[in-house]
Amino acid sequence: MEHNCPHCGAPLQSESSFCPYCAQSIRVQKPVTIPSHLRRRRIKWVVAAVLLAAICMVLLWPSKTTAVLLEEDENGMVQVTPELLREYFPMLAGINFSTTSQTSDNIDDYLIENFQMANLVASRGASGTDEERGMFNARSPGTRICLLMFDRNTHLMGYFIGEPIQISEGTWQIDVVSCDYDFTDLYEEQLAAFEAGWREDFSTYIPPEEIESSGAVWFLSGYDTGKGPVLREDDAQIYHLWAMLHSPEPERQCREIERLEEFLPVEGRWRCYLLLNRDYKLLGYTMLDHQGNGG
Repeated sequence: MEHNCPHCGAPLQSESSFCPYCAQSIRVQKPVTIPSHLRRRRIKWVVAAVLLAAICMVLLWPSKTTAVLLEEDENGMVQVTPELLREYFPMLAGINFSTTSQTSDNIDDYLIENFQMANLVASRGASGTDEERGMFNARSPGTRICLLMFDRNTHLMGYFIGEPIQISEGTWQIDVVSCDYDFTDLYEEQLAAFEAGWREDFSTYIPPEEIESSGAVWFLSGYDTGKGPVLREDDAQIYHLWAMLHSPEPERQCREIERLEEFLPVEGRWRCYLLLNRDYKLLGYTMLDHQGNGG
């Protein structure tokens, strides 16, 4: 029997599998059905491939950095302020800026030791550092600094940790890394640990006149946030001292007791100090004014 080609209409023999006139196949093609278990497996592999590609992009794509220029004054001091940084980062709410002896690669270690965390813990999350500022001595070689920038209380928007680069006479550069890090969980962990143990660490008061006979060899220094000789529970320096005392390396931030007078607060403020023995064991705390007197 003859039939016609569905493509060109030419007459064909019944046993023909293709048309000799137009060279088209005349077999009926049925769609291939993929078994459901194989289809799911293929989807899983596709999802896995997409996730792997995304991870590779995060790991290999360079972080966005912004070159921030800093000027030193006639005394070689370089000041960093929120106003200066807002020229580069308009959404900035507050900063912490200080020199650091930390060499950790974990940003959490710097957050735990900074003034922002101390204020958050002291206020139970109500307030951060707002208009804090800081400075460093450009003429002191090897100065390592830590800049943390926040756009809200528990959100880090950028940071720089390392040594500034001098690009010309009196001009320095830091390459600030932009980030998107909500450290609310870290803050809550620190608050819980602090609440559980700080009272024991501050249970023994050592009057200034008894420091010499107390056996103190080392001390840890607080902030200039004290407003009187009595340590208030909402004073940010309590958390700061507690965090240093319980850090993996408290000795890194300890100083010889003979240098205590070098770290007295500014006039009108009181500073707290933890006093430690030769083996870095806590003896107690004391409070001093700008003249080294107690209350």
